[in-house]
Amino acid sequence: MKRLLMHSVAATLAFQIAMPAMAQDFDLPPDLPGDSVADLPQDDAVAAPDASDEVPEVAAPGATVPELAPATELAFDEPDAGGIDGLSATLKLETRFFSNTNLDDETEGALRFQAHYFGDYSLGERASLNFNLRARTDIVDGQEYTFSDDFAIDIQELALTYAITPGTSLQFGRINIRNGVATGFNPTDWFRDNSLVASSSAAPADRRNERLGVVAFTGTTTIGQTLIQAGYRPEIDAEPDTLWTDADVIGMGLDRTNPSEVWFLKVTPYINDNLSLTANAVLIDEDPGIGFELSGTLGDNLVLYTEVMGQYRLSLADEALGGSLGTPGFRDDIGVDGDKDWYFQAALGGNWALPERFVGAEDVSLTLEYHFNEAGLTASQIDALSGATGFDRMAAGALYGVANRRQEPLARDQFFTRFAWNDFVQDADMSLLGFYAPADNSGLAQLSVDIPVGRNGNFNLRGITTFGDDRSVYGVNPTKRSLQMGFTYTF
Repeated sequence: MKRLLMHSVAATLAFQIAMPAMAQDFDLPPDLPGDSVADLPQDDAVAAPDASDEVPEVAAPGATVPELAPATELAFDEPDAGGIDGLSATLKLETRFFSNTNLDDETEGALRFQAHYFGDYSLGERASLNFNLRARTDIVDGQEYTFSDDFAIDIQELALTYAITPGTSLQFGRINIRNGVATGFNPTDWFRDNSLVASSSAAPADRRNERLGVVAFTGTTTIGQTLIQAGYRPEIDAEPDTLWTDADVIGMGLDRTNPSEVWFLKVTPYINDNLSLTANAVLIDEDPGIGFELSGTLGDNLVLYTEVMGQYRLSLADEALGGSLGTPGFRDDIGVDGDKDWYFQAALGGNWALPERFVGAEDVSLTLEYHFNEAGLTASQIDALSGATGFDRMAAGALYGVANRRQEPLARDQFFTRFAWNDFVQDADMSLLGFYAPADNSGLAQLSVDIPVGRNGNFNLRGITTFGDDRSVYGVNPTKRSLQMGFTYTF
């Protein structure tokens, strides 16, 4: 997918994006197939930072165990009659139409077809092979279709799991390791960086499932009622344009998922049925990090949680601008000093399932969160970023790009909300989510409706929009609006 993103720095410092964007270059919605913004000014052509994450629904305390897809359990389903012995798998076929409107109010259409095959295959009483494979292709209005560029096979997960004892297991291979209890942003989710395969949704839960796993070796065990998980991700250095990196059709992107050596440890002791705590420690190329996840229930309807991580690292501005990009005045205005330091990230929120006396038998929930990213920009620094001119526009674009790649909030302070109503009309489900950066009054909103069709089909309607001026944290996104229709059939 080499033509997904191309930089063109001419005398006018134009920053060109050639699409379809498959999230291998820009991670954040609504950077979707069909975006085409050629020769825009630098600040108009970068995607808006953070609508990250791709995060599962908030689990009740006691269910905040690190998520090692498809988990380290070895409970194999019995094969159906006529099936392959030991195979438990699901095939999903999806067709999705996009109508995207850019900052110049030009609308472009695109079609995406994909097949998603995932499950596990039993290799005996103790071992299984877990797999998660995806084939996808995009057809974009007004762009020539080229198979090598527009068709891809993604090996998102492929790992061997072996149970040493009922309480101890090992796993090796490509694994989608997803950490955290928050919904809109997960500070302890270390492996989200540069991970997305293809995104059509701003919902963090969707995005966590649409990413490449890391090649890692992990072990999970229980000591008494304490769960312990440790793991190692090696650095993989491979040549470009190869099967291991970014080759056409089946490039595995190992250079993206394993750019550095990482050791990590998670410990989840049992406290009680109403409170759950997980302690985290990580070492990324000798730079340490430590944090925790804490969640608890209040009554039958409210879950409160917090997730905090501190890491010794560069700020987003320092990582993006390096030692030379940007004028001295601009670098000073956005806080570049060139040094690593301890930076803290946090998510604090709650999920309220509305009680029956308000909504009857309906399943309705509301999530509210506050996100803090000390490595991001303050209000004054965001103001300086939006005012970048001349050569500083390229530096501003690099900063937006790093926030996108890391899937971190660019703003130091951000708010997130999600409202979900299951069976709001017969069996149809509706969800509405939004991100808001108070520093410049910009944000992103998504409305999604899922309508079951028969036993195995699902029809999805989705709308995504950004708001804020075209130099704001979210308003700078080249896709201003995206309207989508999708149909999924599950075998």
